[in-house]
Amino acid sequence: MRRAVAASAVALLALAGPVGCGEASPSDRARPAPLHPLNGAAYYSDAEQRTMDEKVEAATGDCMRRRGFHYPAEPTPPATAPVESEPGNPYGLLDARDARTRGYGIVPEEMRRRQGGPSATPSSPDPRYAAALLGDQTRQRTLPLPDGNEVSIAVGACVTEARAAVFGDDWDRLFYTVQALSNMVITRTGDSPEVARALETWSSCVGRAGHPAAHPEELREALHERARAAADAEAVRAVARAELATAEADADCQEQAGLRQALRDAQRRVEQQVLTDGFRRDVEQLRQRRQRVLG
Repeated sequence: MRRAVAASAVALLALAGPVGCGEASPSDRARPAPLHPLNGAAYYSDAEQRTMDEKVEAATGDCMRRRGFHYPAEPTPPATAPVESEPGNPYGLLDARDARTRGYGIVPEEMRRRQGGPSATPSSPDPRYAAALLGDQTRQRTLPLPDGNEVSIAVGACVTEARAAVFGDDWDRLFYTVQALSNMVITRTGDSPEVARALETWSSCVGRAGHPAAHPEELREALHERARAAADAEAVRAVARAELATAEADADCQEQAGLRQALRDAQRRVEQQVLTDGFRRDVEQLRQRRQRVLG
């Protein structure tokens, strides 16, 4: 499922305009814990990703300078939206309070995309510079992954050496292994019978609420299309109002269908099937290395 980008409640409500008061969210209801495979080992908050990227960029610059090249680290982009305290979930689950105030974050994401303007076409780099930074096709090592796929890693490239300098040797194998395991868990969890039953109940519920869909992703895709097609401010406000209404119905129906619990139960069972002792050690080792880098 698409990772929903968190949006400012103020920004989205301002775009939407008056949408009615509705029922206030219970203030004493605990916010549900994030549901991520492998206890979140493959997920990073925006702040965590930013810290790791900055350290890898610095190490890449050191490597390139040792090889005689000037490498200006990419500037850190300004924060144009609130930093998420938690990374997005892979199942499209919604918290009712967030849904009422943030929706899915689709309209603010589209507004940020439009404000970014056209991207400049990068100039072709010096082949020697590119080889030092990214490696070449003649020096690659292939890593087999648990899901049957494989990934090629450049040997001797500064980007590869920088990751090893920051996270330690064998980081690439750990990282891609855990990513593949996470994807396996997500796919098998989504295909489980209890989740299918919960989605049928959810689909009937959102259909009665005026938002027919067989899967939560369909609601998001329809809103993404409307946001991209909105040509003026009034059209954008209409999409924002529709987003809030759709997300609220989505969240309410998820709760009525018990979708979160069905996913939690299925994910727990799938992880028991997927994680061998060796994979569990890989997950824990990656978690420890990440934490060491984040401090």
